[in-house]
Amino acid sequence: MFDKKEYMKVYMKQWHLDHKESEKAYDKQYRLEHKEEKAEYDKQWHLDHKKTEKERSKQWYFNHKETQREKGKQRYLDHPEHAKQYRLDHKEEIKEYNNQWHLDHPGYLRRYQKQYYQTPEGKATSQRRNTKRRVQERGLINTLTAEEWLGILKEYNYKCAYCGIDFDENTLPTKDHVIPISKGGNNTRENIVPACQSCNSKKYNKMDYKEGE
Repeated sequence: MFDKKEYMKVYMKQWHLDHKESEKAYDKQYRLEHKEEKAEYDKQWHLDHKKTEKERSKQWYFNHKETQREKGKQRYLDHPEHAKQYRLDHKEEIKEYNNQWHLDHPGYLRRYQKQYYQTPEGKATSQRRNTKRRVQERGLINTLTAEEWLGILKEYNYKCAYCGIDFDENTLPTKDHVIPISKGGNNTRENIVPACQSCNSKKYNKMDYKEGE
């Protein structure tokens, strides 16, 4: 039995294949001639399908998470100056995003570091860091006591000296040297402030560090 619907489906498919280039040229010309109307239509469509688009985008990034992460790393390596300038231009937005992310993902950084330092790369990093620190500490003045450290924590109300986050079981305090050991600082009460692991890592060996830099 002749199926008109199926016939038209096959016919139209073949027609579009035969007229692919002409259709492409027509579409391009149409978009140029109706640029304003199309922009208005697209804007309204996205407003009407905002929730659907958001869910679709979220699902797409979830499905392509690893690929996008690798692309991001490669862009950072290929354009270091651009990445640096972006961080300078969007310092406050990045700071807000990072603070909110840590609030939404409590304990993530600690779990990630624990997993990382169990890998061969993490163990090697830890060994290099500890060896370097032992070499640096051989000639420094080391008078800080446990009681003094507790006094410093109390003085700062058990908060990070840089970002002000409260210390708890997920955010433990670390001893940060105001004048880094690598730049002649000592392990004394006057040179120690409490810092969260995140700020301590960001500060590294900087002098006059401010949160968000």
